[in-house]
Amino acid sequence: MVRKSSNTVNDIKRMLRTLLFCVVLSASTLSGSMFAPSAQAEEGDAGVSSIEPSGFLKANGTVLRDNYGTGNIVNLRGTNLGGWLLQEGWMSPLGVKDEWTLRETLTSLHGAETAESLIKTYQDAWLTTRDLDNIKNMGMNMVRVPILYLELMDKYGNWKQDPWSKLDWLVREAGNRGIYVLLDLHGTFGAQNTFDNSGEANSDPQLWKNKEYQDCTVRLWEGIAEHFKGNPTVAGYDLLNEPDRVSKEQLNAYYDRLYKAIRAIDPDHAIFIEAAWSWGQLYDPDTFGWTNVVYEMHYYAMAGSEASDWNAQNNLVNGALQGLRDHQAQWNVPVYVGEFCLFDFTDLWEKFLAGMNASNISWTNWTYKVSSNYGNWGYFNNNPNPVPNITGDNPATIAAKWSKFNTENFKPNLTLQNLVKKYTTGSTPPPAPTGLVYLISEANKKIVSAENAGSDPLVANRETAQDWELFEVVNNSDQTISLKSKINGKYVTADVNIGGKLVARGESIQLWEKFRKEQLADGTIALFALANNKYVTVDLDNGAGLVANRDKVGGAWEAFWLINQ
Repeated sequence: MVRKSSNTVNDIKRMLRTLLFCVVLSASTLSGSMFAPSAQAEEGDAGVSSIEPSGFLKANGTVLRDNYGTGNIVNLRGTNLGGWLLQEGWMSPLGVKDEWTLRETLTSLHGAETAESLIKTYQDAWLTTRDLDNIKNMGMNMVRVPILYLELMDKYGNWKQDPWSKLDWLVREAGNRGIYVLLDLHGTFGAQNTFDNSGEANSDPQLWKNKEYQDCTVRLWEGIAEHFKGNPTVAGYDLLNEPDRVSKEQLNAYYDRLYKAIRAIDPDHAIFIEAAWSWGQLYDPDTFGWTNVVYEMHYYAMAGSEASDWNAQNNLVNGALQGLRDHQAQWNVPVYVGEFCLFDFTDLWEKFLAGMNASNISWTNWTYKVSSNYGNWGYFNNNPNPVPNITGDNPATIAAKWSKFNTENFKPNLTLQNLVKKYTTGSTPPPAPTGLVYLISEANKKIVSAENAGSDPLVANRETAQDWELFEVVNNSDQTISLKSKINGKYVTADVNIGGKLVARGESIQLWEKFRKEQLADGTIALFALANNKYVTVDLDNGAGLVANRDKVGGAWEAFWLINQ
């Protein structure tokens, strides 16, 4: 929202109305009478979803599981529905600088009813059931839906007359297709960041300075929780998109307030806690006693020439995977990449997707579609139709122009679609590693090192991958692999003379330097040593050393993640 001077009469009136509403709403909440009407209560089928109740997701350790956290692991792999319930000018036919300006301008020129009708015309075109079919056909099982608060409430904090129609439609239609929906508050009262993705391009986000805006944002989440509690299609609640210009202490305190407000109404849905840019923005969930939470990050490298620099994007991927795994293990929570784009580097898309899948990290790229020719920002892009002139066109012309932004008028990005399809279902194993890799033991989540620069047996005891932890994968003609240590240029051998311990000391690839890589059901691999026909294990009883001495894969001790550097 573009804020006018606080000493104007209109702004004073507005502040008083907001304060009065939030005070009334706070009191009314106690009696349960002031939440926006729940479609589940008013319409018998509004909350029904073909994702069965047993599909309800909850966090369990570092993964999400269905059946309220007791069933199968569910890794969420999907896309964002950006530009639908919150337009951004670079990617949608906005016509003005931000959606706050759009709604204010349409209302001023044509009245509130016509403004709402025009926005509905746009939304009906931008996303249809055909789009959900496209998403389903790409093998995806989740969409993240960015929401501007003005979709549900007016600027004074009053619930709109029909706030739930779009979200109920999405949840119903997505659920019918087996697609989970993550509800993402992308733009709050007062704005939580400086970007137009909050609904208002500004230099000073007011959410962090205005208690009334904070109170109304809490009430908004309470209404969402009341409306969607118990709905198994809803994957969870993403509290704040990309919070910015706020201290760590204030951010986490406000997250705790939102968490407690939601939990008082909905004890079951997962709550997504977003750092956006740095893990240092968040505290360990045990600090506040948070449970059933997912920690979220976004990854972009766009400063200067980074978007066209392979090394910059590769460094981003390496750092992202390392940080995600570290905090997943350290804080014992599921981690989720809510947004990312790796531009035109398809090899890095594959590296990142494979790495996330290998570690049970859920993800959604940004985004499903963009109206301009922005390459791999969208699965559909480059709509040639004109953007409305918001101040010059009449309502009929605006509606006619917006109606042409259905996906059929976009160009499909088949290269990106076909690439991502390989990583959505989980049935396709990661590509054969190329270049340098490192191994993570599933048993203790530690990285395997060629100990003492390769002179001593391999051991799983490192937190980060440096030269001693890097290996080159050699794909042999007999379908086996060999591992060549970067630190000394020697091949890893299963030395039968010392009980099958693995040591980087082979001068060439012979039988003892060959391993059969076997894909396991959870995305990990097992290594079968041809030296003695035994599986490699991490012996946690003896310093986490690697030794080929197991007849079968019995569990985590024989499971490894093989990750590209």
